Formats: sequence, structure tokens, C-alpha cells
Amino acid sequence: MLDPWDELETLQKGQRDSLICARDLESIKDSCIREHGKNHVVECSECWTRLINRLRDRYLNSPIKEWFSGRRAFLQELDDLFSKARQKEVDFKTIEDRIVNEKQEWFRDRVCNLVLHSGTKSPSEARALQQKLNDRDIPTSQLVLELRESLGADIEEIFKIFLNNVKTAQSPSSRNHAYIDALFQPELDPINASKSRKYIDMIRDGKPASEVINVMTRDRQSAKGDSDQKQELRRAKAAHELDKNKRDQLRQEKARAAMSSAANTLPPCSVCDTNINAQKFLACALCQLLSDYYKVLDRPTLFCSEACYEKDYDMHVAAMHECCSGLDCLNLSDPDSAMEVDEPLVVFCRECVENLGQGSVFCSSHCLDVNFHRHRDRVHFPERERTHHETYEEGQVAFDPEDESTYSAGDIKAEAISLRDAMLDWQQKTEARIS
Repeated sequence: MLDPWDELETLQKGQRDSLICARDLESIKDSCIREHGKNHVVECSECWTRLINRLRDRYLNSPIKEWFSGRRAFLQELDDLFSKARQKEVDFKTIEDRIVNEKQEWFRDRVCNLVLHSGTKSPSEARALQQKLNDRDIPTSQLVLELRESLGADIEEIFKIFLNNVKTAQSPSSRNHAYIDALFQPELDPINASKSRKYIDMIRDGKPASEVINVMTRDRQSAKGDSDQKQELRRAKAAHELDKNKRDQLRQEKARAAMSSAANTLPPCSVCDTNINAQKFLACALCQLLSDYYKVLDRPTLFCSEACYEKDYDMHVAAMHECCSGLDCLNLSDPDSAMEVDEPLVVFCRECVENLGQGSVFCSSHCLDVNFHRHRDRVHFPERERTHHETYEEGQVAFDPEDESTYSAGDIKAEAISLRDAMLDWQQKTEARIS
């Protein structure tokens, strides 16, 4: 890619060559009528061939790199048209129209490649201009007009000053200074120019302006991609919170309904199988929450009296509510491990009870924290796949900087629900009490 000034100089030279070619074509037509007595050059085989060859030479043998130079499919098609024109199978206007259409396509491609729409005043204007560039029904002349309006009324004046500065530049540093003034306008807008220090330094270090523009374009597109990603994360988080609120509301409604009909549906005493008095009974708090609140168990474990409670409760907890860490439980592997004074003694895994239908209980939040990696691999991933449950995971894990295969909970307090907090929440939402 040429620098802007060099590319403009090449375009201007191409325009001059096109004017010379146009004069040559008119000269061939005039001399044919004058010297050969023909009404139209197409009637003269000699002059017609000269006319076609002159136009062909303009596009297929240009000594400089012009707008059409790299468009191989177009040049091949044009060469075929010239061959057919010599045989008078196509007329001259067909060739001229084809050239005009291709140059319009080149213009659209050029604007897109230069990302000129990113220089508009607002994102909405940029999107509108991009849509128009993709709309082949809109004339190129209209696109040029709208592009000028979108880039600002002063853009032509800035361009004229830039051209004059480049023409009068006596050294590479002077030309670089002209580029900096045109692209960043440090004197008119020093605040925004200071934000572009990276690109200004690149120009001062002798980097081609075309390379600097490419870097600017990539950086802008990358920043836009980051912004889009953050917006997508915010949308995902909002959707997750909305889904969670709906589940909480549904859970509350089900819990109230369950409590209202408890007198008719209470299971018998788990020890003696006696029918339960709905006004006076004891319950395993863990089972009560897992069945009535989280809907993980089919029914709670109830006791008809203090005697039955004292007889079976400890064995029931040991059998049904063993710490989910299993043999890795800290009470087994490190019984002397220190615990915080206010650390809850029993906790639920939040994702398991709220989303995955699993009654995962841990002897402490510290035990869950230490075994979080193993528990997530053993329970969360298989259950997510089985239930097709998607989870918003930003910040859920923190990877070991020395071993990326090892991670821990990003915030263990967010991953655990203490038995005490779950009980208070359930009582507030259902107005129920457990003795």
C-alpha cells in the first residue's frame, strides 16, 4: 500500500494518462472521417483497430500501478472484450460502461478497506454509511457526497492544507510533520492528539503513513470487539439474573403451596413409622431444605418425638448427609486445619442445589474451597451436560498462574450457602418454622 501522498500522485498521473488517451481516441476518429471519408470510425477496419488498440494499451499496458492494476479478473474480461470489439462483436460503449462500473466497485472497495466510515461523527452514521456502501443501487456520486458530509465540512480544507504542506516539504521529517498535522491536528485538538501518542511516535520514527493507518484501524476494530464482548457479557449476566429470579419466585410459590398442604402430605416418623402430628414434630433441617425449598429430595425426614429424634438423628446425618468431599474431607485428611471463627460449619454448594438438582453438602466452606476443583469436575460438569444447563461463569474460578490446569474458586462465599442462611431465607419466603 502506497502512502497517501504517493497514491494521490499516482492517481493524478493516471488521470492525466486517461485525458491523453481520450484525446488520442478523438484524434483517431477525426482523422478517419477527414482522411478516409468515413461517416463513423467503425466503418474503417484500419482506424477501428487503432482505436481499440489505443484503449487496450491504456488499461493493459499502463507503466504505473493504477486503480485497476491488481484487478486481474477485470483485466482478463477487458482483454476479451477488446478481442471481440476488433471483430465488431461488441461496441465501444459496452467497453466504456464496463470500465466505469469496475471503477465504481473499486471505489466502494477502497472506502471499505480504508475504513473511512470509522471516521464519521457517530457509530450510527458509520453503520448507515457502511450499509450504503453495500447497496449497489445507490449511485457512487451520491456515496461520495455523503462521505464528504459524514467526515465533516472542514475535511476538504484540511486536505488542501495537507497537500500544500506535503508539496513544500523539503525533508522526510517535514513530510512526517504534515502527516501528523493532517491525521491528528495536535494544535487544534491537543487532548485527542495526546491519546494518539503511539501513532504520532510511529510516524516520527519513520514508519510509512500507510502502516500507521493500518495499525490505527486494527486497534479501533479490536477496541470495538472488546466493547462488543463486554456488552455480550453484560447481556448474558442480565439474562442469568433474570432466569435466577424467575426460579426463586417459582421456588417460593411451590414452597408456600407445599407448606399449606403439609398436614395432609407429611411422611410418617422415620424411626417408628407413626403418623406425624402436623402441629408438633421435629425435622432434619438439611432434608427439609433439600426437599421443600430446593426440591432436590422427594420428601423430608421427620421425627414424631424427642425420643425418636435423639435415637436416629446422628445416624441419619452420618448416612444421608456425609460431606460431599468424601475421602478428601478436611475432617479426615487434615482434622487440625484452622477455621475462621465465623466460618459456617455446614454449607450447600450453590450451583448444585439451585441449578443442578444435587444435594451437595460440605462440612464447612473451607472444605468446599479446598475441594472446589475436584467437586466441579466430578459433579458440575457432568450434571451441566446431562441437564443441558448453561452457567454464567465470569469470575467463578481463579487459575494458578504457575499451573493453568489448577484452579480454585474465584470467591468461595459466592459458591456456598450456609445452612443458617438457607434456613433464614426459606423461613422468610414461606413463613415456615422448623423446631
